[in-house]
Amino acid sequence: TVVQLDGLSGINYHRLIVPLLRLKETHGVNLHFIQSLNELKDMNLDKIDNLLVSRKLSVTNHKEFKKMLVNKGIRLILDNDDYWKLNQDNPAWSLYEVYYGPDIKKTIRIADVIWTPNRYLGKQMSNLNPLADVQFVNNALDTEEKQWKNQRKSTKNDLWFGYLGAAAHVNDLKIMGHDFKNEKILCVKDLGYEEILNPTKTVKPVGIFEYGSYYKHMDVSLAPLLHNKFNRCKSDLKVTEAAATKTAIIASDVDNYNWSIVDGETGILCSTPEQWKEAVASVTKEKAKKLGANLYESLKDDPFHNLNLVNEVRAKYLL
Repeated sequence: TVVQLDGLSGINYHRLIVPLLRLKETHGVNLHFIQSLNELKDMNLDKIDNLLVSRKLSVTNHKEFKKMLVNKGIRLILDNDDYWKLNQDNPAWSLYEVYYGPDIKKTIRIADVIWTPNRYLGKQMSNLNPLADVQFVNNALDTEEKQWKNQRKSTKNDLWFGYLGAAAHVNDLKIMGHDFKNEKILCVKDLGYEEILNPTKTVKPVGIFEYGSYYKHMDVSLAPLLHNKFNRCKSDLKVTEAAATKTAIIASDVDNYNWSIVDGETGILCSTPEQWKEAVASVTKEKAKKLGANLYESLKDDPFHNLNLVNEVRAKYLL
């Protein structure tokens, strides 16, 4: 299996790097990583069974590229975790409209197999390519990795909330309708979130192999999400991260989160600003500890959240 790894992005970390390296270790999957498709020119294509790419192929002619793959008996596996059309308030909107979006759709149309962590997104891709074998493959973490392992929360009485979302989530945060002036909260700085959250503490953006360590400073993770088509196609990664670190979570009551959170038992789900305010006010240090522990126990051996179990789906295609 040849894997195009075009950089160390969060997407590649969760969807390619971590799970594939675990498969190499547990199943002996024969992997060869490339950064550019140009590297295929110097390879013996007859020895390749699968070409695995994230989100899209950037080629001059997708149909001709597909013919080449068919002639060489190479199966194209596409891993896609996001909808191809962004909201207009997203800084990358124009880039997706002109370049990424069309390439993503063209790649979907020629893919043999598609892996996705969102069933609704899977249906959208099946509409573009009814012949593709679309499989639900959720995000999962290597809990033995340093940033997720042995996280110890502060024993002090202070209750800390936190938001570790990446860029372009300003409007998602606004739906909470809460300024957190009376709570202790941390967030990543310089992403436009300070004016909304009034953070007690900010942390610097760090790389994909480090950011998980910030969870040890949080008792409660916030996961607000606007209900729109792009967000409906996202994964429940925030729940997965909270579970791995035994962190309580308050999340929007949307499809991404409510299928893996039992409201009041393994987290709190909210639909209105009033519910967000009530949820924030209801959490104590002890309650946060209990919700985090319950979430961890409910998902640690879940077939859609345990890395080894999730990888069994990938293994069917790579062995």
